Amino acid sequence: MATVYELARELGEALTTTPQVEALLAAKEAYEADPEIGAKIEEYSKLHQEFEMKVQAGEIEADAQMTFQMDMAKRAEEIRNNKLASELFAAETNFNNFMNSIFTIVTATMTGEEVPQEDGGCSPSACASCGCGCGQ
Repeated sequence: MATVYELARELGEALTTTPQVEALLAAKEAYEADPEIGAKIEEYSKLHQEFEMKVQAGEIEADAQMTFQMDMAKRAEEIRNNKLASELFAAETNFNNFMNSIFTIVTATMTGEEVPQEDGGCSPSACASCGCGCGQ
């Protein structure tokens, strides 16, 4: 009999062929290949870290803090509006919803509850935006 760990590896291998995982990996690859978005995120992270160090050292006044927050909000919006970043976020959301549907099946099986439909892990009353591909 296969161990739980062996079964988990088999499940992991099976998941790699799903549209959700394929879409996530493709979106991640495209995102990571774009030097522009990478530079924006690196700059955002660097500025945020430097600012936090100044705040902890007591070197920032309230008006400078407000200006920084407005600048960082603008930078964050630019990152969110980047096509590759938004596609990656959508793929991550879809993947996470898909994995939640898998977890629901595992949990229902363990607790002896009615197992959701095999073709997606949803019941007819489930949210249509779960991303599992069941079409509910």
